[in-house]
Amino acid sequence: MQSSVEKIGAIGRKMSVVVPAEKIESAVQVRLKQLSKQVKIQGFRQGKVPMKIVDQQYRGTATNEILGDIIQSSLQEALTKEDIIPAVQPDIIPERLAKGEDFTYVASFDVYPEFEKLDLVGVKILQPLSEVTEDDVDRVIDNMRKQQLTWEEVKRKAKKGDRVIVDFIGTVDGEEFEGGKAEDYPIVIGEGQMLPDFEKGVTGMKAGESKEVEVSFPEDYSESMAGKDAVFQIQAKTVSGAKLPEIDEEFIKAFGIESGEESDLRSEVRTNLETNLETQLSSSLRQRAFDALLEQNEVELPLKMVQEEAGRMVEENKNQMIQQGIDAKMLENFPAPEFEVLKPQAEKRVALGLLLMEIIRDKDLKPDSSRVDERIEKMASSYQDPDEFIEYYKNNQQALAQVQSVVLEEQVVEMLIENADVEEEQIVASDLLNMQ
Repeated sequence: MQSSVEKIGAIGRKMSVVVPAEKIESAVQVRLKQLSKQVKIQGFRQGKVPMKIVDQQYRGTATNEILGDIIQSSLQEALTKEDIIPAVQPDIIPERLAKGEDFTYVASFDVYPEFEKLDLVGVKILQPLSEVTEDDVDRVIDNMRKQQLTWEEVKRKAKKGDRVIVDFIGTVDGEEFEGGKAEDYPIVIGEGQMLPDFEKGVTGMKAGESKEVEVSFPEDYSESMAGKDAVFQIQAKTVSGAKLPEIDEEFIKAFGIESGEESDLRSEVRTNLETNLETQLSSSLRQRAFDALLEQNEVELPLKMVQEEAGRMVEENKNQMIQQGIDAKMLENFPAPEFEVLKPQAEKRVALGLLLMEIIRDKDLKPDSSRVDERIEKMASSYQDPDEFIEYYKNNQQALAQVQSVVLEEQVVEMLIENADVEEEQIVASDLLNMQ
């Protein structure tokens, strides 16, 4: 067998492979002998058909059946000989195969890119630091109160934060338009449910009042209404002010704090905030380390790998939508985003995956078993039967591998940060946690 390799760009390879005619013929003869025991030809008993006749009638079938195995075995032999590892499944273009002639085919594929820098030595990394404050705890408790607010009708004019129930009819040049009419429609002033002109018009209305309000639609609104001016006839039916619950024993117990003590509620909120903050700080540092690593290694990536990753991103998005309650049947005809839209993020994910794989191989990293056990125990602590949870993970290889992968990634990040030029950056906890 002969082979030769041509480089196509940084990672593209075109390999020509020539399989000797005698090897093809030998494989064809083996297959023909197998077929001779099975074929039925009129005038001959099964298994007694002369090989010459079997050859005449079944050579094409036998050749097609052995060709795949021949290509697979010879390709592997050629790759080993050339010391090449394809990053993706090669595309095979065979030439015409004729009896008694050598068989030639071309395999086109990408190899793994070569990365120049597998560490962050000399690279500046900002390490985010933050801490939970009493104001953060207050903010969370305020949000908890808002989740249980009630509405109480008032006789005064509507102001920011009030809920106003309205009927309205919108017209453009005296004609009603689609979506411009509603009855008993609740609006909480200041939450941005309606266009600014509309909310401004509702502000100051009392229950029972009617008002005509001019509203300008922005240029980036829906195609039918973009840039148009409309007139809304609005009737305010009720105005209600928000009534927040007191932080009393009943309120506190509603959130699972059996003591009913405010100090215990604050302690629980602080603990949860600190746990979330620790996760966000770790995630932010990891992302900064990975971004810095990618900046040091801008390489060409195998297109097939990027396309496959983009496909996985589409499936992930669909699964998330299903988990959020969207009917799977509705998504069957849901148009997937164009590849060019997904390509930048897919490339980033592929590049990072290859980089981490190369670092792990280069540094011969293995997941720390004690850290794996610690993470599983931490995960189990929130379950009713922690021992059962731990037992499941310890005896389920797929589940265990997922935890090991997370721990191994943490070890890579720690190694990267250890060698980088780290500078601390103070961040407000509420910003990091996206607290309103």
